Amino acid sequence: MKKRKAPAAGVPGRPKPGPVAAEATVSTKLSIVICVLLALATIAIYAQTATHGYVAYDDDQYVYENHWVKAGLTSSNLAWAFTTFFYANWHPLTWISYMLDFSLWGSNAGAQHLVNVAFHLASTLLLFLVLTRMTRRPWRAALVAAIFTVHPLRVESVAWISERKDVLSTFFEMLTLLLYVSYTAKRSVGRYFAVVLGFAMSLLAKPMAVTFPLVLLLLDYWPLQRLNWPPAPAALRRLVLEKLPLLALSAAASVLTFVAQRSYGAMVSLNRFPLAARAANAAVAYAAYIGKAFWPADLAVLYPPRPPDSGSVLLAVLLLAGITFAAWRWVRKRPYVAVGWLWYLGMLVPVIGLVQVGIQAMADRYTYMPMVGLSIALVWTVADLVEDRRELRLAAAAAAIVALAVLGVAAFRQTEYWKTSRTLFEHTLAVTQHNHIIQNNLGVILTREGNSKEAVALYRAALSTAPDYAEAHANLAHELMKSGEFAEAETLLTQALAQNPNLASAHGDLGVLMAARGQFEQARQEFERALSIAPAGVDNESNLCYALTHLGRPEEAIVHCNEALRIDPGHANAKFNLDNAKAALGKK
Repeated sequence: MKKRKAPAAGVPGRPKPGPVAAEATVSTKLSIVICVLLALATIAIYAQTATHGYVAYDDDQYVYENHWVKAGLTSSNLAWAFTTFFYANWHPLTWISYMLDFSLWGSNAGAQHLVNVAFHLASTLLLFLVLTRMTRRPWRAALVAAIFTVHPLRVESVAWISERKDVLSTFFEMLTLLLYVSYTAKRSVGRYFAVVLGFAMSLLAKPMAVTFPLVLLLLDYWPLQRLNWPPAPAALRRLVLEKLPLLALSAAASVLTFVAQRSYGAMVSLNRFPLAARAANAAVAYAAYIGKAFWPADLAVLYPPRPPDSGSVLLAVLLLAGITFAAWRWVRKRPYVAVGWLWYLGMLVPVIGLVQVGIQAMADRYTYMPMVGLSIALVWTVADLVEDRRELRLAAAAAAIVALAVLGVAAFRQTEYWKTSRTLFEHTLAVTQHNHIIQNNLGVILTREGNSKEAVALYRAALSTAPDYAEAHANLAHELMKSGEFAEAETLLTQALAQNPNLASAHGDLGVLMAARGQFEQARQEFERALSIAPAGVDNESNLCYALTHLGRPEEAIVHCNEALRIDPGHANAKFNLDNAKAALGKK
């Protein structure tokens, strides 16, 4: 007896072969029009960043005070990029992109911002193209891509130069998706190698992509139809084995990232933050991101950690369980819900807090790629529900246009806050409470503007919230030294170094206090320690020159003064100290 073939168009939620709805027939002209509209929306929001500067929050470490980056793209700097764990990260491709920026246009912050925008736009267009190719649903794909590009949660990744790693890594993830679809259409060694290479580039930009192979496995079910439900063990085994090279790359990147973060002291121990507390925070964060996806208000560059109350944890768990249950019940009828939901959950795993890095409870930038999964689930669900009724389709289209317009305006306003450090920090303090890191950072900005009194008040406010915050101790001490309050300043510096022995600014200021007392040997040790932590510090090079001169070592002093002047040819103290060192050498 012949087996009857199941009707090809009978699998709900999957692309139908042969003639389908009008939206499934994609003309080149339609694709071009959609791509142009996506590009215009992206540019309308982010073109303003061409006039934005750096912000005093990681940009100094990543870019404008990083002497490796500022030296441009050289062979020695390329080697450094692949071997360094600087600033608790291993992302060589991101370092290389910054070096290339400086080789091309120097310290032009506007140009570096536009590079971020270009990668974001490229990812948007690739997302549209790959979803259209997989599903043959161009309007749905366009809506998902539009949400991706205009949503205010994307602003942190695009408008912050330090988040180049986000937009760069995601660009290669989107490119890998396109390469993977090409590979599944016609498998070959060459096409598979292209997939592996694309994924490797994504990991080299930001290791958060480690769970991406699982996204490819989800896409094998829907919409690529390489896997049925329930999955046959042999088919599942074959597809998992196919991903083994990708999973091996993920494992290697995870180990390197763990070493980088542990070596820099960024890992938070279980004693300080128990696993139960981490799980509770993770559940609340998952739910909070969903809330911000639908109501993106009060967005901030840093959300201070707060222990979640039991009510919040319970509501979060119920929400997550409810969506998971619905995804499971609809796994056949609406497979895109399960795929989108698991995409969201899985891609957030590296940053959800189960392995706690730093002090942030959550961050908008973490949603950059994971939120695509939620958008797919939402758009496809609504579109399927209204597909058969013209009135509902028109209403849904109108609602989508209004929602995109509102999101775009909100994203434009959120981008404006990133124009300067002051506008960013003042906005953050306006929408968060007891944010000691941002209070400290705003204090630094006010210090540079000459508002010492306001800066001192902010440093003290930061310490009232976080008494063990080393940077605030050091910054407050620096201001007190200016007003001659040396005793309190020394106490604060000692406390700062007890909390963070690798704080270069505290070592430098303590060296200044030692030198003022005539304790030049102790001062020399502090200046050298500061330079070992943060090389190319012009003030510490000049001050070390001063200390060495008074220790009767003018030849060494001249070397450090010249180094200070190489970094900053107009440094007045370095010129003065150099003259004194030369005079001492002449007498010698």
